Amino acid sequence: MGGRGRIKRQQVNTDDGWTVITHGLSKLSVGAKKGKGSSQRHNAAQTNSMPTAIVDGLTAEKMLQDFHNRTEKWKTTACAQHLKSVLVRREWDVNEAVCIGIGSFSRDWEHRHRAMWQLVLFMSVVSYLRESGPEVKLYAQEPAFADLDHKFLSLLSIHVCAEDIATYITPRSFVFSPFVDWYILLPIFLKGKDPVLYVGNEILDDYEAFAQSEEKRERLGECNELGREWLEKRDVVRLGEFEMHPHALNGMVVYWVEDENGGDNGLEASSKEKLDGSTIGQANDRGRMTGAEGQSEEAAGKNAEPEPKTEK
Repeated sequence: MGGRGRIKRQQVNTDDGWTVITHGLSKLSVGAKKGKGSSQRHNAAQTNSMPTAIVDGLTAEKMLQDFHNRTEKWKTTACAQHLKSVLVRREWDVNEAVCIGIGSFSRDWEHRHRAMWQLVLFMSVVSYLRESGPEVKLYAQEPAFADLDHKFLSLLSIHVCAEDIATYITPRSFVFSPFVDWYILLPIFLKGKDPVLYVGNEILDDYEAFAQSEEKRERLGECNELGREWLEKRDVVRLGEFEMHPHALNGMVVYWVEDENGGDNGLEASSKEKLDGSTIGQANDRGRMTGAEGQSEEAAGKNAEPEPKTEK
Protein backbone atom coordinates (compact mmCIF):
# COMPACT_ATOMS: atom_id res chain seq x y z
CA MET A 1 0.00 0.00 0.00
CA GLY A 2 2.78 2.40 0.91
CA GLY A 3 4.64 1.86 -2.37
CA ARG A 4 1.80 2.98 -4.63
CA GLY A 5 1.08 6.02 -2.50
CA ARG A 6 4.70 7.13 -2.49
CA ILE A 7 4.90 7.02 -6.28
CA LYS A 8 1.84 9.24 -6.66
CA ARG A 9 2.65 11.89 -4.09
CA GLN A 10 6.07 13.06 -5.23
CA GLN A 11 6.58 15.79 -7.80
CA VAL A 12 9.94 17.21 -8.88
CA ASN A 13 10.13 20.26 -11.14
CA THR A 14 13.35 20.58 -13.13
CA ASP A 15 14.62 23.92 -14.38
CA ASP A 16 13.42 23.15 -17.88
CA GLY A 17 9.83 22.51 -16.85
CA TRP A 18 9.86 18.72 -16.67
CA THR A 19 7.61 17.65 -13.82
CA VAL A 20 8.41 14.15 -12.60
CA ILE A 21 5.16 12.86 -11.14
CA THR A 22 5.94 9.13 -11.36
CA HIS A 23 8.97 7.07 -12.28
CA GLY A 24 7.99 6.89 -15.97
CA LEU A 25 9.04 9.30 -18.72
CA SER A 26 5.52 9.19 -20.18
CA LYS A 27 4.42 10.87 -16.95
CA LEU A 28 6.73 13.84 -17.39
CA SER A 29 4.91 17.03 -18.30
CA VAL A 30 5.77 20.43 -19.69
CA GLY A 31 4.39 23.90 -19.05
CA ALA A 32 2.38 25.29 -16.19
CA LYS A 33 -0.23 23.29 -14.35
CA LYS A 34 -3.85 23.85 -15.27
CA GLY A 35 -4.96 27.38 -14.64
CA LYS A 36 -6.29 30.47 -16.36
CA GLY A 37 -4.81 33.71 -17.61
CA SER A 38 -2.32 35.48 -15.40
CA SER A 39 -2.61 32.76 -12.78
CA GLN A 40 -1.29 30.19 -15.23
CA ARG A 41 1.59 32.44 -16.27
CA HIS A 42 2.40 33.08 -12.61
CA ASN A 43 2.55 29.33 -11.90
CA ALA A 44 4.87 28.86 -14.86
CA ALA A 45 7.21 31.55 -13.57
CA GLN A 46 7.16 30.10 -10.07
CA THR A 47 8.03 26.56 -11.26
CA ASN A 48 10.42 27.55 -14.09
CA SER A 49 8.20 25.62 -16.48
CA MET A 50 8.98 25.41 -20.17
CA PRO A 51 7.07 28.20 -21.98
CA THR A 52 4.26 27.12 -24.26
CA ALA A 53 4.80 30.00 -26.72
CA ILE A 54 6.64 29.27 -29.98
CA VAL A 55 9.17 31.74 -31.40
CA ASP A 56 7.28 34.14 -33.64
CA GLY A 57 7.83 33.52 -37.35
CA LEU A 58 9.88 30.35 -36.85
CA THR A 59 9.36 27.53 -39.36
CA ALA A 60 10.74 24.02 -39.75
CA GLU A 61 12.64 25.18 -42.83
CA LYS A 62 14.29 28.04 -40.91
CA MET A 63 15.21 25.61 -38.14
CA LEU A 64 16.76 23.26 -40.70
CA GLN A 65 18.85 26.07 -42.15
CA ASP A 66 19.95 27.05 -38.65
CA PHE A 67 20.93 23.43 -38.03
CA HIS A 68 23.02 23.29 -41.22
CA ASN A 69 24.72 26.61 -40.40
CA ARG A 70 25.66 25.41 -36.94
CA THR A 71 26.87 22.09 -38.35
CA GLU A 72 29.38 23.92 -40.54
CA LYS A 73 30.59 25.93 -37.53
CA TRP A 74 30.77 22.76 -35.42
CA LYS A 75 33.16 21.08 -37.86
CA THR A 76 35.78 23.76 -37.21
CA THR A 77 35.78 23.41 -33.41
CA ALA A 78 38.32 21.61 -31.26
CA CYS A 79 35.48 19.74 -29.58
CA ALA A 80 34.36 18.27 -32.91
CA GLN A 81 37.90 17.23 -33.78
CA HIS A 82 38.34 15.62 -30.38
CA LEU A 83 35.11 13.66 -30.72
CA LYS A 84 36.10 12.42 -34.16
CA SER A 85 39.51 11.34 -32.87
CA VAL A 86 37.70 9.11 -30.38
CA LEU A 87 35.29 7.62 -32.90
CA VAL A 88 37.89 6.78 -35.54
CA ARG A 89 39.86 4.48 -33.25
CA ARG A 90 37.49 1.54 -33.49
CA GLU A 91 35.02 -0.17 -35.80
CA TRP A 92 31.34 0.52 -35.18
CA ASP A 93 28.30 -1.60 -35.99
CA VAL A 94 25.37 0.59 -34.98
CA ASN A 95 21.76 0.18 -36.11
CA GLU A 96 19.93 2.76 -34.00
CA ALA A 97 20.69 6.21 -32.67
CA VAL A 98 18.55 7.28 -29.72
CA CYS A 99 18.31 10.88 -28.49
CA ILE A 100 16.76 11.36 -25.05
CA GLY A 101 15.71 14.60 -23.36
CA ILE A 102 17.29 17.16 -25.67
CA GLY A 103 14.70 19.91 -25.12
CA SER A 104 12.61 21.97 -27.53
CA PHE A 105 14.13 23.78 -30.50
CA SER A 106 11.15 26.07 -31.08
CA ARG A 107 9.75 27.22 -27.74
CA ASP A 108 10.38 30.85 -26.94
CA TRP A 109 13.24 30.68 -24.49
CA GLU A 110 17.00 30.94 -24.75
CA HIS A 111 17.73 27.28 -24.08
CA ARG A 112 16.51 26.26 -27.53
CA HIS A 113 19.92 27.33 -28.87
CA ARG A 114 21.61 24.90 -26.51
CA ALA A 115 19.30 22.15 -27.72
CA MET A 116 20.19 22.91 -31.34
CA TRP A 117 23.92 22.61 -30.63
CA GLN A 118 23.29 19.31 -28.89
CA LEU A 119 21.38 18.09 -31.94
CA VAL A 120 24.34 19.08 -34.11
CA LEU A 121 26.59 16.86 -32.00
CA PHE A 122 24.10 13.98 -32.14
CA MET A 123 23.82 14.15 -35.91
CA SER A 124 27.58 14.51 -36.36
CA VAL A 125 28.08 11.19 -34.57
CA VAL A 126 25.32 9.64 -36.68
CA SER A 127 27.00 10.90 -39.86
CA TYR A 128 30.26 9.28 -38.85
CA LEU A 129 28.58 5.98 -37.93
CA ARG A 130 26.85 5.90 -41.30
CA GLU A 131 30.19 6.04 -43.11
CA SER A 132 31.14 2.53 -42.04
CA GLY A 133 27.88 0.76 -41.30
CA PRO A 134 24.32 0.14 -42.38
CA GLU A 135 21.64 2.81 -42.37
CA VAL A 136 21.23 4.04 -38.81
CA LYS A 137 17.62 4.63 -37.75
CA LEU A 138 17.05 7.71 -35.63
CA TYR A 139 14.73 8.14 -32.65
CA ALA A 140 14.08 10.98 -30.20
CA GLN A 141 11.89 11.47 -27.16
CA GLU A 142 11.23 14.72 -25.35
CA PRO A 143 7.96 15.69 -23.62
CA ALA A 144 8.68 19.35 -24.36
CA PHE A 145 8.61 18.89 -28.15
CA ALA A 146 6.05 21.12 -29.85
CA ASP A 147 4.40 20.29 -33.17
CA LEU A 148 6.98 22.48 -34.91
CA ASP A 149 9.78 20.42 -33.36
CA HIS A 150 8.18 17.28 -34.80
CA LYS A 151 8.08 18.83 -38.27
CA PHE A 152 11.68 19.95 -38.04
CA LEU A 153 12.95 16.56 -36.86
CA SER A 154 11.05 14.81 -39.64
CA LEU A 155 13.20 16.78 -42.11
CA LEU A 156 16.20 15.01 -40.57
CA SER A 157 14.45 11.62 -40.69
CA ILE A 158 14.27 11.47 -36.91
CA HIS A 159 11.26 9.56 -35.60
CA VAL A 160 9.76 11.15 -32.48
CA CYS A 161 8.60 8.63 -29.89
CA ALA A 162 5.70 9.48 -27.63
CA GLU A 163 7.01 7.09 -25.00
CA ASP A 164 9.10 3.96 -24.42
CA ILE A 165 12.11 5.04 -26.46
CA ALA A 166 14.15 2.62 -24.37
CA THR A 167 12.69 -0.23 -26.43
CA TYR A 168 14.93 0.93 -29.27
CA ILE A 169 18.11 0.67 -27.19
CA THR A 170 20.03 -2.49 -28.06
CA PRO A 171 23.68 -3.59 -27.89
CA ARG A 172 24.03 -2.05 -31.37
CA SER A 173 22.74 1.39 -30.37
CA PHE A 174 24.22 4.84 -29.96
CA VAL A 175 22.54 6.66 -27.08
CA PHE A 176 22.74 10.42 -26.71
CA SER A 177 21.45 11.83 -23.44
CA PRO A 178 22.47 15.46 -22.82
CA PHE A 179 22.30 15.82 -19.04
CA VAL A 180 19.21 13.77 -18.26
CA ASP A 181 19.21 13.56 -14.47
CA TRP A 182 20.84 10.38 -13.15
CA TYR A 183 17.84 9.16 -11.15
CA ILE A 184 15.78 9.22 -14.36
CA LEU A 185 18.46 8.18 -16.83
CA LEU A 186 19.69 5.03 -15.14
CA PRO A 187 16.51 3.25 -13.97
CA ILE A 188 14.24 4.32 -16.85
CA PHE A 189 16.49 4.31 -19.90
CA LEU A 190 19.69 2.38 -19.20
CA LYS A 191 18.51 -0.37 -16.86
CA GLY A 192 18.99 -3.70 -18.60
CA LYS A 193 20.44 -1.96 -21.66
CA ASP A 194 23.90 -2.33 -23.13
CA PRO A 195 24.41 0.25 -25.90
CA VAL A 196 27.80 0.06 -27.57
CA LEU A 197 28.17 3.86 -27.66
CA TYR A 198 26.89 6.57 -25.32
CA VAL A 199 27.45 10.32 -25.22
CA GLY A 200 26.04 12.33 -22.33
CA ASN A 201 26.56 13.03 -18.66
CA GLU A 202 28.99 11.00 -16.61
CA ILE A 203 27.77 7.80 -14.97
CA LEU A 204 28.80 7.19 -11.34
CA ASP A 205 28.78 4.20 -9.02
CA ASP A 206 27.93 6.38 -6.02
CA TYR A 207 25.39 9.22 -6.14
CA GLU A 208 24.98 9.69 -2.41
CA ALA A 209 26.37 13.22 -2.46
CA PHE A 210 23.79 14.22 -5.08
CA ALA A 211 20.68 12.57 -3.64
CA GLN A 212 19.28 15.78 -2.18
CA SER A 213 15.57 15.04 -2.53
CA GLU A 214 13.28 12.24 -1.39
CA GLU A 215 12.72 11.18 -4.99
CA LYS A 216 16.47 10.83 -5.55
CA ARG A 217 17.09 9.08 -2.24
CA GLU A 218 14.46 6.49 -3.12
CA ARG A 219 16.42 5.70 -6.29
CA LEU A 220 19.90 5.89 -4.75
CA GLY A 221 20.62 2.23 -4.09
CA GLU A 222 19.29 1.11 -7.45
CA CYS A 223 21.19 3.82 -9.34
CA ASN A 224 24.46 3.06 -7.55
CA GLU A 225 24.17 -0.59 -8.56
CA LEU A 226 23.25 0.28 -12.15
CA GLY A 227 26.19 2.68 -12.29
CA ARG A 228 28.60 -0.01 -11.10
CA GLU A 229 27.33 -2.46 -13.71
CA TRP A 230 27.62 0.20 -16.43
CA LEU A 231 31.22 1.10 -15.61
CA GLU A 232 32.51 -2.48 -15.36
CA LYS A 233 32.77 -3.02 -19.12
CA ARG A 234 33.22 0.47 -20.54
CA ASP A 235 35.98 2.90 -21.37
CA VAL A 236 35.39 6.63 -21.20
CA VAL A 237 36.76 9.93 -22.51
CA ARG A 238 35.61 13.39 -21.50
CA LEU A 239 34.86 15.70 -24.40
CA GLY A 240 36.93 18.85 -24.76
CA GLU A 241 35.35 22.22 -24.09
CA PHE A 242 32.99 23.61 -26.71
CA GLU A 243 33.86 27.25 -27.33
CA MET A 244 30.76 28.19 -29.32
CA HIS A 245 28.37 27.90 -26.38
CA PRO A 246 29.20 27.70 -22.66
CA HIS A 247 26.33 25.47 -21.57
CA ALA A 248 25.55 23.13 -24.47
CA LEU A 249 28.19 20.40 -24.38
CA ASN A 250 30.69 21.07 -21.61
CA GLY A 251 30.86 18.20 -19.12
CA MET A 252 29.77 15.49 -21.55
CA VAL A 253 31.62 12.20 -21.81
CA VAL A 254 31.82 9.36 -24.32
CA TYR A 255 31.41 5.74 -23.17
CA TRP A 256 31.95 2.71 -25.35
CA VAL A 257 31.86 -1.00 -24.63
CA GLU A 258 35.30 -2.60 -24.36
CA ASP A 259 36.22 -5.36 -26.77
CA GLU A 260 35.78 -8.98 -25.72
CA ASN A 261 39.39 -9.18 -24.54
CA GLY A 262 38.88 -6.28 -22.15
CA GLY A 263 40.93 -3.91 -24.28
CA ASP A 264 40.16 -0.37 -25.27
CA ASN A 265 39.57 -1.01 -28.96
CA GLY A 266 42.74 0.76 -30.03
CA LEU A 267 42.32 3.88 -27.91
CA GLU A 268 45.73 4.46 -26.41
CA ALA A 269 45.87 4.86 -22.67
CA SER A 270 47.77 8.12 -23.02
CA SER A 271 44.81 9.65 -24.88
CA LYS A 272 42.30 8.87 -22.14
CA GLU A 273 41.28 11.53 -19.70
CA LYS A 274 40.98 10.52 -16.09
CA LEU A 275 37.52 11.16 -14.71
CA ASP A 276 37.67 12.15 -11.07
CA GLY A 277 34.09 13.31 -10.65
CA SER A 278 35.12 16.95 -10.33
CA THR A 279 32.46 18.10 -12.79
CA ILE A 280 29.62 15.96 -11.53
CA GLY A 281 28.03 18.88 -9.74
CA GLN A 282 27.94 20.67 -13.11
CA ALA A 283 26.92 17.79 -15.35
CA ASN A 284 25.05 15.14 -13.41
CA ASP A 285 23.18 16.56 -10.46
CA ARG A 286 22.34 19.86 -12.09
CA GLY A 287 19.74 17.92 -14.02
CA ARG A 288 19.06 17.02 -17.61
CA MET A 289 18.95 20.54 -18.95
CA THR A 290 20.00 22.93 -16.25
CA GLY A 291 23.42 22.70 -17.85
CA ALA A 292 25.92 25.20 -16.55
CA GLU A 293 23.20 27.63 -15.56
CA GLY A 294 25.26 28.75 -12.58
CA GLN A 295 28.16 29.70 -14.87
CA SER A 296 28.14 33.20 -16.28
CA GLU A 297 28.67 33.89 -19.98
CA GLU A 298 31.78 35.92 -19.09
CA ALA A 299 33.24 33.08 -17.06
CA ALA A 300 32.55 30.66 -19.91
CA GLY A 301 34.52 32.76 -22.40
CA LYS A 302 33.95 35.66 -24.71
CA ASN A 303 33.56 33.36 -27.74
CA ALA A 304 30.26 32.07 -26.38
CA GLU A 305 27.25 32.53 -28.59
CA PRO A 306 24.58 34.86 -27.19
CA GLU A 307 21.09 33.43 -26.83
CA PRO A 308 18.53 36.12 -27.64
CA LYS A 309 15.03 34.84 -27.11
CA THR A 310 13.83 36.54 -30.24
CA GLU A 311 16.27 34.83 -32.61
CA LYS A 312 14.32 33.39 -35.55
